[in-house]
Amino acid sequence: MAAYIERWADEMGLNPRRQAVFPGRDNVIACLEIDHDAPTLLFEAHMDTVGVVPGTLGGITPIVRDGKLFGRGSCDTKGAMAAMMTAIERLRARRDRLGCNIEFLAAVDEESHGTGATMYAKANPEIDAAIVGEPTELRIVNGHKGVIRGRITVLGRAAHTSVAHEGVNAIDGAADVIVALRTVSRNLSGGPTGGSFTVSLIEGGNGINIVPESCSIHYDQRTVPGDSEESVASAIEQALDRIRVARHDVLIERSSPDLVVAPLKTSGDSAIVIAAKSAAASLDQNQEPALVPYGSDASTLSAIGGIPCIVYGPGSIAHAHSADEFVPLNELNAAAQFYERTAHAFGRKERRA
Repeated sequence: MAAYIERWADEMGLNPRRQAVFPGRDNVIACLEIDHDAPTLLFEAHMDTVGVVPGTLGGITPIVRDGKLFGRGSCDTKGAMAAMMTAIERLRARRDRLGCNIEFLAAVDEESHGTGATMYAKANPEIDAAIVGEPTELRIVNGHKGVIRGRITVLGRAAHTSVAHEGVNAIDGAADVIVALRTVSRNLSGGPTGGSFTVSLIEGGNGINIVPESCSIHYDQRTVPGDSEESVASAIEQALDRIRVARHDVLIERSSPDLVVAPLKTSGDSAIVIAAKSAAASLDQNQEPALVPYGSDASTLSAIGGIPCIVYGPGSIAHAHSADEFVPLNELNAAAQFYERTAHAFGRKERRA
């Protein structure tokens, strides 16, 4: 995928370059530059996808049927990426009318830890605003949840189950921890745009006839603007301390989070939101910015790079990761038009003032 995009960008004269992220996995960056002193608008979409479900329409071979493009990644998020590339081709063809530079980032690892976007943002690119391609059903999204993922380990003492009293059951201790963590979940506002806390994975035990000496609990907390890593840690520790007092026979340890991604909240008065609303109005699309429960690379670009971001793209998040993933063809065309017109609106001289 990176090689394909790199060839395309080279053919377009966009001077592509690679940014190494993992061995054999690079970000691809390209730029349509019209004026060094003009503002720069970033188009970003991720190249990686979730796994393929065998025997479904969501495989690796694309299928067009009933006005829809089926295939893994068609919705999340090759559709948005293709629409961005189409918009860049159109903008390049009439670059004399363009008032901003366009940088294109094809990123890796969004589906896991967002490392591609993180490395790009940490390189301090001179970017004034960004559009991140995700399936939003052609809605302008200026806010979404963040996420904190971590692990809690309960340690007991192993013993043969025939003399279970000689051991300390770590899974039993973990059960008490899970019950205590319900208070963290209950204290969150919940709902589509509220926070949430989920114990999503548990690992423990070494054999059916062994008292388990350890058990690990993995959690996923979705955060909203105002939440912080410190406030989340404090709420979890308060719940754990109650069990530590009641259960002196087990050791409870909370590791540093495996993943911390801040929520996204871009002001409705920002230049990128105003430009996006202008483009949507010209296409008779919904102009009202929305908040959504899922996350994207936009929060990383915003929190680390200080880049005002919106999220926009064809397709529905309900079809992302699904067995028969698809994107409507008419939305692909509409998204390409939106990206093109937003670039023109963002680059107007009066908007740069």
